[in-house]
Amino acid sequence: MLPSLHFSEIRKIRKKLRQIEALEVLHRELNSEEAEKLSHKAHLRAQLAELLAQQQRIVDKEPSKEEQTEQLGFQEKQPEDTTQEPMKRIYNDSSSGMSEDKTSSPESRLAQDLPAKQAKLNYSCETQSSTSSFKPKDGPSDFGFASLKRAWEATQFRIRLLKGHSDIITCVGVLDNYVISGSRDTTLKVWHVPTMSEEKNLGGHTGGVTCLTVLPKDYCKILANSLDMNSTEKFVVSGSVDCSLIVWALSTGHSVQSIYTFSAVSALCFLPHKEMIASGSDGGKIDVWDLISKDHIQSLRAHDDLVSTLQPHGPLLFTGSWDGSVKVWECEGESTRSIPLRHLRTCDILGHLVSVRSLSARGEIVYVGTNRASIQVLQWKTGAISKLTNHSTESGVTDCVCQTRDGLLLSSGFDLDTGSSFLNLRSLPDDSYLATLCWPTASRILCVATWLTSSGGHRWITGGEELIVWEQLPANTKDKSDVTVTRMSSLDHKPVDTGSEGETELSYDEEDVEEEEEDDFQVEQDGSRSYCILL
Repeated sequence: MLPSLHFSEIRKIRKKLRQIEALEVLHRELNSEEAEKLSHKAHLRAQLAELLAQQQRIVDKEPSKEEQTEQLGFQEKQPEDTTQEPMKRIYNDSSSGMSEDKTSSPESRLAQDLPAKQAKLNYSCETQSSTSSFKPKDGPSDFGFASLKRAWEATQFRIRLLKGHSDIITCVGVLDNYVISGSRDTTLKVWHVPTMSEEKNLGGHTGGVTCLTVLPKDYCKILANSLDMNSTEKFVVSGSVDCSLIVWALSTGHSVQSIYTFSAVSALCFLPHKEMIASGSDGGKIDVWDLISKDHIQSLRAHDDLVSTLQPHGPLLFTGSWDGSVKVWECEGESTRSIPLRHLRTCDILGHLVSVRSLSARGEIVYVGTNRASIQVLQWKTGAISKLTNHSTESGVTDCVCQTRDGLLLSSGFDLDTGSSFLNLRSLPDDSYLATLCWPTASRILCVATWLTSSGGHRWITGGEELIVWEQLPANTKDKSDVTVTRMSSLDHKPVDTGSEGETELSYDEEDVEEEEEDDFQVEQDGSRSYCILL
């Protein structure tokens, strides 16, 4: 049996690591006190590794449930236990399904992969159907999937590092053979991928850059004409904690337009059906801007906390927030130029326990990355939610989810226990697990963009502590792969349906969020707050 003290210490350390994780992704610079708390990360992980090793040694010595049952059966055959009444008593206990709670302590249950406790939590989706449930999705045939899985297990990648930023990379975008990156160091950079060289340094923000969007080529022509610029000019819009949006001309690297937003900008996207820009703030607002007329078209209080992601999908806009909700907005139909966004639905993922980090929509399905270990699969029309396993344990974060043009679901994973980072691949639309890509020194991935080369190969850009270009090598290459392709057996499971209302599962870490602790440490941002408790 794992001592209660060890059990408690494991939970406390994991809680501290999750709180440090929250500090690491703040959009602003950390103060000295916060930076000092981050310095304890390596020591905490070393402590946790030792405790987990002790836990495993104890578990290895404990008899299994089957062995315990055999021991009970052996005891029944002893002379003193041959009376009829004891036999009935033992038979009844066994037939009722002797639960793990009766044969093991909470500490030993933690040792067995920390199974999640059951808890009731109400979360709602407006206008949802109470009888909705997930329906099986048509996917590739067994033969086709097996072939695809073998191909990815044999895939090789070259990893190349783009050096230039002095702080974490918060956002990335792709335009032809160029990558645009934004950083907490207040700059954007333009990189030429074939030569791996820095082409432009875009300086103009006075605070960390949090988001960017590359404007479509057709709209660039319209904007260039309004600015009396060459019709071939390409533009990028960036947002920052300095409460501004800046429009950049990529040929010169100069700012051609600046908008003051009155709130720190946390998310950004282009609305193709309206030819406008939508921005999200750290206070939960969404604003819509017309770059041609320079008008502020619409402002609405959409969320109760920081807007973390804006994802247009056809005539719809999906928004996610640190308040744990996903909202759906209509960009056409009854919407007008003066009111371009009309609210359709609100879906809570797990309430205040979860912060939404990323979204990727596909038809009536939205894949949601959060500060938890699973991918949430949301049927936005009904509110039904299922979970896709994205980590081998519950102690993880899913910062990024996105889809590739050839039908893959790409998700990042970050193990809080070990600090290891990886990318998981699944086929669409059946969500079948293909492979996990990693390398020993991989750092946490906070943003990702994907595209296909002219030959059909994959090329990805990921940002976080490092800016990395992933380039898929030809099948017949003799070059050695920089990436290890592995498989996690726990990811082979199909989505777990958690329903649309009522019960859902919480991990030990999620339950800890509701516990009150001493030595509260509060992290504030303009217009929003998150709480970190480091003991």
